[in-house]
Amino acid sequence: MKKILILLFTVTIFANPLSQIKDIKRNAAALQGLKLSLIEFKENNLLWRMLLVLNPKKPKGAFWFLPHDNENSAFDSAIYAVKKYGGGFLAVVNGDRRYNRGQDPNRNFSYSKVRECKLQLEPSFIYTQKVMEIINRYKAPNMPYLALHNNTNRGGISILKNSRYTKSFLAYPKEVVLQGKGLADEDSLIYIAGTSPAPPKEKVAKLLNAGLNVKYEIISPQNNDCSMSNFIVLNYGENYYNIEAQHGKTAVQKEMIDRLMSVINTN
Repeated sequence: MKKILILLFTVTIFANPLSQIKDIKRNAAALQGLKLSLIEFKENNLLWRMLLVLNPKKPKGAFWFLPHDNENSAFDSAIYAVKKYGGGFLAVVNGDRRYNRGQDPNRNFSYSKVRECKLQLEPSFIYTQKVMEIINRYKAPNMPYLALHNNTNRGGISILKNSRYTKSFLAYPKEVVLQGKGLADEDSLIYIAGTSPAPPKEKVAKLLNAGLNVKYEIISPQNNDCSMSNFIVLNYGENYYNIEAQHGKTAVQKEMIDRLMSVINTN
């Protein structure tokens, strides 16, 4: 039994099928000068593969998590962020698919050793431990927890939509947002999260002044969905940002990274 546990908790880093990953093929030139490692581990019946990308000239800095392998603009933007600002990112590798055998990687965060959320197939202690170990190892202490996502045009993620647990704050007049252009697009937004019914006014003001639409997520143990935002707030505090941009809008997402970094670096 002890040998099995040791195997489960060991991260294996492979030197080669990196060239087979489509994101790497697409970005071969842009990835020059960065350090790439493929991380693989198992939990329950799921095999997890993740790509760790670091800037060797500045390995400590902003660090991004990319849970969905079908979000290409997020991946391309992460390379831009790491080359410009240092640090690194961790991206789930899953054959360009959003789900790993039915499991959403962004609904799989929990330190509990029992199934905790509806969208979890099985307990995810090992997955969560590995991801957080890597993030905390490379994230600079002054940096928040960061994520990158892509969404669909006028889909479920929109700055014009609120819910019981989310509140939207527009950086532009609604008539401008409805035009669907650039940073003002309803699909371009920054997620922040906390346990209070209202977000910190100063944080929201800085993001809005930087031209970034803001969506605030209200989190509690009762409505925990095992997403990264919920997990971070409930375990590490309210220092979390997620940049959402529409699929294919890489230039917009890069601009959002620049503006968010300017806000973070002035805090």
